Amino acid sequence: MATDDDRVVPLELGAVGPPDSGQDPDSGRPWPAWRMWTGLGAALLVGAVVGIVANNARNDAAEYAEVDLIRGTVDVEFGSPLSSDAQRLYVNLINTGPRELEILSIDVDGFTTMTGADGGPDPVTAAPGEWVQVETNVEADCDTRPPGTLQVHVRTGSGEQSVVVTGQPGDDQLIWAWQGGCQSADGTGVFIGDTRTISADASGARIVLPVTNGGEEPLTVSAMDATTPGFTMTTDPLPIDVAPGQTQQVTTVWTVADCADAARFTEATIAVTIHNESMDTRVSQPLGNPTLIELVRLTVRVCET
Repeated sequence: MATDDDRVVPLELGAVGPPDSGQDPDSGRPWPAWRMWTGLGAALLVGAVVGIVANNARNDAAEYAEVDLIRGTVDVEFGSPLSSDAQRLYVNLINTGPRELEILSIDVDGFTTMTGADGGPDPVTAAPGEWVQVETNVEADCDTRPPGTLQVHVRTGSGEQSVVVTGQPGDDQLIWAWQGGCQSADGTGVFIGDTRTISADASGARIVLPVTNGGEEPLTVSAMDATTPGFTMTTDPLPIDVAPGQTQQVTTVWTVADCADAARFTEATIAVTIHNESMDTRVSQPLGNPTLIELVRLTVRVCET
């Protein structure tokens, strides 16, 4: 049995390294308190700056990507040149977000977007707080009643994205446009009959347009505009009321605005804005051969003399 004297005494190493005297080894004076906290403070400061920069970068990225659009009214034009069943929608949107963005295109739920050979309209730039109008050519999808929502494709500072934009409560303009494309053979019921020329010379051609209401409700013609390339058109004073089944004669004066465009046009068309059931609608209407021939003659008089 080992005695107490035979037990191994634990090895005590004590403090490892030179003792901290709290003094400057060069001067022997105590360390100033500020020097003891300088390293820790610098490390904390660097960490704080890095955190602020990273947080600001995240906030900037989120702000650049933020899209906040509100839809206003939708103007409808029937009879797009792309198809007899097509419609051209002019959708009014306001950018309520913090940054400028580009609206590339829109898809309207309940309609099929139609793209021509040119690939569609150019992007529309929308500054914050600015109303813009975006155009799209569509055909009504008669199997899907439109819920009033749009798929808007935009480009922001952080890239391209698609957002869903809803309409306003009680807004039935898209429903009306859809019904016009699916439930009515002639859309709004208005059409232009055979035209006749009153007079024509180099100063212009006076052509009478018979506007007929083929629908069952009265309508008001509030505006008529030439959509034939190279020409301008003025009309008798508007608006005029047209009862169901009735025809009103509207005298127009056509002049050549651009000889290059007028020399290339292949179809004479106008846009008629009508007011029906508390809604304004813009309807594209083709004009017959008599008007087409008269405009060709007018182009020759003005541009080839």
